[in-house]
Amino acid sequence: MAQNISKVYLMDCPLEDDLKNTLYFSSETAQRNYFTSIISRTFTNVSYQSETRTFRCPDKLDNVRQYNYMMWQNTAYSNKWFYAFITKAEYVSDGLTDITFEVDVLQTFKFDYTVMPSFIEREHTNNDAIGSNVLPENLELGEYVKNAGYELPQIGPLTMWYAVGVSKIEGSIGTKPSSVINGLPNGLFYIFTSSVSLLHSIVEAYDGLGKAEEIYNMFVFPRDLLNLGGPLYTETTWNVGNSSLTVYVPTTSEYVGRLEEGYTVYKPSKVGKTYEPKNAKLFTFPYCYFNITNNAGTTVTYHYEDFVDGDGKFNLEGVLCPGCSMKLYPTDYKGMSYYDNYDNSYDYGINAGKYPSISWNSDSYTNWLSQNAVNIGLGVAGGTLSALGQAGMGNVVGAGATLIGSVTNAVSQVYSASFMPNQARGNTNSGDLNYSAHKNRFTVIPLSIKPEVAAVIDDYFSMFGYKTNRLKTPNVAHRQNWWYTKTINANIIGNVPNDYMNKIKEAYNNGLTFWRNPSNFLNYNASNGIV
Repeated sequence: MAQNISKVYLMDCPLEDDLKNTLYFSSETAQRNYFTSIISRTFTNVSYQSETRTFRCPDKLDNVRQYNYMMWQNTAYSNKWFYAFITKAEYVSDGLTDITFEVDVLQTFKFDYTVMPSFIEREHTNNDAIGSNVLPENLELGEYVKNAGYELPQIGPLTMWYAVGVSKIEGSIGTKPSSVINGLPNGLFYIFTSSVSLLHSIVEAYDGLGKAEEIYNMFVFPRDLLNLGGPLYTETTWNVGNSSLTVYVPTTSEYVGRLEEGYTVYKPSKVGKTYEPKNAKLFTFPYCYFNITNNAGTTVTYHYEDFVDGDGKFNLEGVLCPGCSMKLYPTDYKGMSYYDNYDNSYDYGINAGKYPSISWNSDSYTNWLSQNAVNIGLGVAGGTLSALGQAGMGNVVGAGATLIGSVTNAVSQVYSASFMPNQARGNTNSGDLNYSAHKNRFTVIPLSIKPEVAAVIDDYFSMFGYKTNRLKTPNVAHRQNWWYTKTINANIIGNVPNDYMNKIKEAYNNGLTFWRNPSNFLNYNASNGIV
C-alpha cells in the first residue's frame, strides 16, 4: 500500500497553457495564498506525485472534469509547490479518474530563475515622457489630417511699406539717409514711405529734374524691419524739384531686424483633433508633427519631441533688401540652440518667399530682376521624410508564430502615407501672387494620423508596449496591472531542469504578459499607469 505523502489540489484558474499570459507575485507566500484561495477539490491521502506522470485521482470524473489547474506538494521530500495545467481527465472507474497535466513552468519555477540582461525587442516602458520612446514601429499610419483644435495664426508681418533706392539724393533733405544697410556699405540711398502716392511724387520729381536714371529700384518690405532691434529710421522732409515730401530714411542699420520673437507652436493634447491617447508615443513623429511652409515652395518638417518641452519656439528675423530676406528658425531644437556657437539650430530654419518689386516708367531693372533674381523659390526641405517606414533594428523578428506577430501583422504598414500635397519645386516665381493673396508669410500646418488609426495603434501599444531593441534587464512590476516583455534569445539562469528552462526561455522569446492583480486578469480596460 502506497504511503500517503502528497497533497494535491484542483481548481479553476484563469491561466492557460499557451504561456502568453501569467500572474505576477512578489513572493512565494503571495503566490501560494492566491492559489490556495481558489482550491475546489482537495486530496491529501495520495501517493508521491511526479511532475511527469498522470495523476490518478480518487474521485469521479464528473466531480473533477471542470477544473483546469492543479497544485501539489510532496511533503515527505521537500516544501516546494508544483503548479500545472490540467490537459485531460479520463474515466477509469466510478471512483477513479486519470488526470493528465503539464507543469506550469512560469509559476512552478517563478522564484528559481533570474532573467539576465537580454535583447529586449518590446516591453512596456517605465518612462512614457513625450520623446523618450521614438524607435520606429513600422505600423500602418494611413493618411494625415490637420491636427489642431484651434486655428494657428500665420507667422510674419502684415504691415507693408515701400522702399525707393536712389543713387543720389537730389534737392535737400532734412536727415540724409545712411549709406550703410544691414551693416554693409551700400551704393544706394533708401527712402521709405507708406504712401503709394508718394512713390509717384518721387518719380515725377526725378523726371522733372531729368534724373530718372538715378531711381534704381522700388520694392515692398515689412515695416517691422525698421524699428525692431533699435531706432533705425527717422521721419524727415525731402524737398525735391517742386515737391516737399514727408518720408522716412535709415539713420543706421547695424542690426538684423527681429520681426517676431518667441513665437510658439504648442504641442497637441489630442491626435486627429478628437482622440486622447493613453500612450504618449502617439504625440511623437510620425504620429504627430507639424510642417511650416513659406507658401512659395518650401516646407520644413518639425518634430514636437525634439523641442525642449515639446512646444516649438521660433524667432523670425529679416534684413532690408530688394525682395527682402527673412528667416524663421527654432531657438532650441534637437539639443541645439541659436545662441550656441557650436550647436546651431539656425540651420533648421526656413527662408521666407520673396516680396515683389515695383515697376515704374523707363525702368529696365525691374524686368531684369523679375526674370533673374526676385521670387526664386527655395528647394523643398525635409518634405520627403524617407526614413519613415524604415524600422532599423525593428526588422529583427523572433522565430515561431507568436501573438505579437499575429497582431503586428494586422496593424503593420502596407503603404507609404502621403505627408503633403504635391508641391512645385525649383524656380517657383510666386512672390507677387503670395503678396496679393496675403500669403507672403509662414503657415504652420500641424498634422497627425486619423483618430481611428490612432485608436488602433494606441490599443497595440497598450497590449504590447513599445519597440525597445536594447540589451537590458526587462522592466518588472512597473505598471499598475500588466506589462509585456518580448526577448530575442533570452538569457535566463537558475536552479531549473533544462527542459523546463527551455520552455521558460521560449515563453519570453514569444512574448509574455505579466498580470499583477488576478481580478483584472486579461482586462485591458483597467488603468495601467507607471508605478
